[in-house]
Amino acid sequence: MPCFGNMNIDYIASRLSVYRSSDQWLLMFNSVVWWPAGEGLMAMVEMVGPGVVGSQGFDHGRSFVPGCIEVDHDRENILSITIRGDAIDPLPLTIQPNYEIQPDYGFWVAIALAETYKESLLASPSEVEPFIPPDFQHLLTLDQWDHPTWDTPPSQTETFPSLAQVLVTGDPSQWQPVAVPNSHWSQWQPK
Repeated sequence: MPCFGNMNIDYIASRLSVYRSSDQWLLMFNSVVWWPAGEGLMAMVEMVGPGVVGSQGFDHGRSFVPGCIEVDHDRENILSITIRGDAIDPLPLTIQPNYEIQPDYGFWVAIALAETYKESLLASPSEVEPFIPPDFQHLLTLDQWDHPTWDTPPSQTETFPSLAQVLVTGDPSQWQPVAVPNSHWSQWQPK
């Protein structure tokens, strides 16, 4: 299960997709992350379940660079932004740094980008396609859910027992939206 409280990677925006075959299932977490030790702005795909192709969780073949943010940290100045090869004008972005929460200006630029460009920043359908076995049916996609914490295992969240019902029955209508989702980046900062 992805650890949104990871000390080395900041999860900015995530999407959870649910798949099953006749006898297996998998959960795909498609996330926009700020990874200073990696390429900075990245898309990361993490898989959980018995139907996973390759290893569970984070796998080096499941991270992508959807764009690049170049900033002058001393002056809080954006030098350039590209997403999927296209230059992005930073002027319309609403960047509101709070250095008590996160000291990296690039993180705050990534947050502002995700507000407008989330679809382009997530791993694309062609990037995730190799990780979904061909006999698996897509059941459900969520942008908000109750994600497990260190103190709360998946079985004790609102989300995952409901997702288990979806997986057992193959019926997406079994999904019950959660009252208080915690998958937004602000629920995991500061660390």
